[in-house]
Amino acid sequence: MSLQAQTLEAVSVFTVDDLLCETWPDPGVVAFRRTGIVGDLEVNFTLTGTALRDVDYGVPAGTTITIPAGEREAWLTLTPLNDTLTETTETISVTLLPGAGYAIPTLAAKQTAKLTIANGSLTKPGAKEAIRFLNQAAFGPSSDSLADVDIIPQNVHYLMANGFDAWIDGQFKTAVGLHQPTLDAMKRTRQDVYADAKTRAWWQRAIGPAAIDPLRQRVGFALSQIFVISDRVDSLSVQPIGMANYYDMLLTNAFGNARTLLLNVARHPCMGEYLSHLKNRKADPVAGTFPDENFAREIMQLFSIGLWELNADGTRRLDLSGQPIPTYDNATITSFARVFTGLSFGGSTRTNFYYPPENYTSPMRMWDEFHDMEPKTLLNGVVLPARTASNPDRGTAGMLDVQGAVDCLFHHPNIGPFLGRQLIQRLITSNPSPEYVGRVAAKFANNGSGVRGDMRAVIKAILLDAEARSYSQLGSLSYGKLKEPYLRTVALARAFDARSASGIYELHYLDEIHAQQPQSSPSVFNFYRPSFSPAGPISDAGLVAPEFQILQAITSVSIPNYYANAIRNGFNRWGHSNPKYIVRAQLAPEKLLYNDVPALMRRLDLVLTGGTLDPIQHQNIREAVEAIDSTFWDWQNERLYLAIYLISTLPECAIQR
Repeated sequence: MSLQAQTLEAVSVFTVDDLLCETWPDPGVVAFRRTGIVGDLEVNFTLTGTALRDVDYGVPAGTTITIPAGEREAWLTLTPLNDTLTETTETISVTLLPGAGYAIPTLAAKQTAKLTIANGSLTKPGAKEAIRFLNQAAFGPSSDSLADVDIIPQNVHYLMANGFDAWIDGQFKTAVGLHQPTLDAMKRTRQDVYADAKTRAWWQRAIGPAAIDPLRQRVGFALSQIFVISDRVDSLSVQPIGMANYYDMLLTNAFGNARTLLLNVARHPCMGEYLSHLKNRKADPVAGTFPDENFAREIMQLFSIGLWELNADGTRRLDLSGQPIPTYDNATITSFARVFTGLSFGGSTRTNFYYPPENYTSPMRMWDEFHDMEPKTLLNGVVLPARTASNPDRGTAGMLDVQGAVDCLFHHPNIGPFLGRQLIQRLITSNPSPEYVGRVAAKFANNGSGVRGDMRAVIKAILLDAEARSYSQLGSLSYGKLKEPYLRTVALARAFDARSASGIYELHYLDEIHAQQPQSSPSVFNFYRPSFSPAGPISDAGLVAPEFQILQAITSVSIPNYYANAIRNGFNRWGHSNPKYIVRAQLAPEKLLYNDVPALMRRLDLVLTGGTLDPIQHQNIREAVEAIDSTFWDWQNERLYLAIYLISTLPECAIQR
C-alpha cells in the first residue's frame, strides 16, 4: 500500500433515520462520516432503489456532499413526496462512490445506507405519525418483539395497519381496567392495604400485562387532575380502597356522558370528604350555622364552567367596557351550597345522618331532614322550586335539587369549551387555538345525533382534529406540551416492557422524584394550574405551559437520576427485598443491537422521541456509546444503559409535539 493511500481519510455512510412515509413529510437522514477533521472533504455518492428521486422523495441537488472542516459528519436529508398512487413500500440506497482525498471501507455495511418509504394514507399512518398519536392518546409505544425483524413496536404496527378511528373504536369497546379489584384482592388475602396501595393498582393498569385500555387510563388520569381529590387530606390517606373506587368512577364515566360524570363526582363520598359537603347541613339561624360552601364553589370554578363567561371557542366574553364577565358571584355560591346539604354516607345500611357506617365506595345518600327545602336561584335564570320532604325520609326531594344543580351546570354554555380546553391541554397541546377548542366544544354540545356531553364524541374530536394530527404543527413554536413527569416515566417503562416477575407493581414514593403522583396533588387546584406560564420567552409570548410549574431545580435533577437507576436496577424507588417485585426493563431486543450502535440509536430514537432526534444529538450520543468498548466491564449492557439514559433525558423526549 502506498504512503498516499495510507494517509487517506476513511469515509463511511450509514442511516440515521430510515423510516419515511408519503403522508408524513418528516425526512429520512443519512450520515457521511470521516475519520479526520482537517479541511473540507467532498464525498461522492449515488442514489438507487425502487423509489425515484424527485418523484417519490426530494433531496438536495447533486450527488456530492461536503463534510466541513472541523466536523466528522455531514447529513443528507431525503424528504418523502406524496402522490395519489397506491404503492408497495419503496426503497432508497445511498452508496459511496470513490473520490479525491478519501478511501471507502471494505465492509459493505459501511458503503451503503438504506431507507424505506411507506405508502401511508390519510386513514393508516406511518410509524412516526402513529407514535405521535400514541403519545397523545395512550402512554406511548410499546416494546418491540424479538420475533419482529424491524424496529417498529407492536402497538405501532397495529395503528399502521388499522388506522386511528379503528384504534379509538376498539378502545371504546374494551372493558374498563378497574383499580379497586387489586386492593380488594389484597384485603381478601389478608395483605395490608396500606395508604399507598392504590398506586400498585395504577401502575398495573398503566404498564402491566393487563394494561389493554390505555386510552381510558390516559383520559381517566386527565380527569383525575380536573375532578381532584387527594390523599394529602388525612381522612382520605387512610381510605385507599375508597380513593381507588373514585378513580374507577372516573374511568367508568370517561367514555360516558359528562352529566353522569359530574353527578357521580358530586355524590362520591371521597369528594364529599375532600371538599366537605359530606354531612353538610342546612342553615340553623338559631345556632348561627350555615352550609359549607367549599364544594359549591369548586364544582363551578374547577369542575364545570370556570370563573369567566366564555365564547364557544373558549375565549372570554367581554362586557361593554371590554372587561371579562364573571360566571357567578357570592350569592350563587351560597345557593349552590344550599343544594349540597343533607348528604351523608350511603350504602345498604340505612341508619342515621350523623353516625352512619363510613362507606367510601357507595354514592352518598340524601337526607331530606337535613336538606334546605327552600327555593334556590342558580345560574342563567334557573330556579329550583321549594321542595317537600319525602316521608319516610328517602332523600328524594333533596336529590331533585342536586340533579337540578348538575343540570344547570351541564347546560351552561361554558362547560363545553371549559372542559374541552383542559382535556386538550392534558392530551395534546398546552395552547390550543380557539378554533380547535370551538370544534371540540361543538361536539360536546351535539355529538352529531343530538346528544349533549357525549365523552366519546369529545375524545374523538380532540384526538382526530386537524390541529392534533397535522404534521405542520411540529414546526410551530406554540404547539405541544411538556410531558407530565409521571407520563414520561410510564412511557419509558412501556417502551422496554418493564414488568415484575410477580405481576405486582409496588412503585411507591415516586412523588418525591416527580413532584406528582395520581390522587396526591397538594390542593384541589391540581399539581399545576392550566394557566401557568413560566417567566421568560413563554410568558412573553402570551403562552402557557402548565407542567413547567413542577419542573424546578429539584425535579430537573431527580428525574434524570431516577432514570439512570431505573434502566439498570429497576423502576422501584429503592429496589425491593423480594427480587420478584422489582419492575425491570426487558432489554432483549435492544441487546441484539449493542454491536450496531447506529441501529440501536434508530430503535431508541423511534420509541423514545418518535423519530425526532436531531442529527447532532444522534451523533453526540452515538459517539459516546461507541466509546464504550470491550475494555469496559459489562460493556454490551453499558452501551444500552448509556444510550437509553442520554436519550430519555433530552428535550426531544420530554416535550410532546
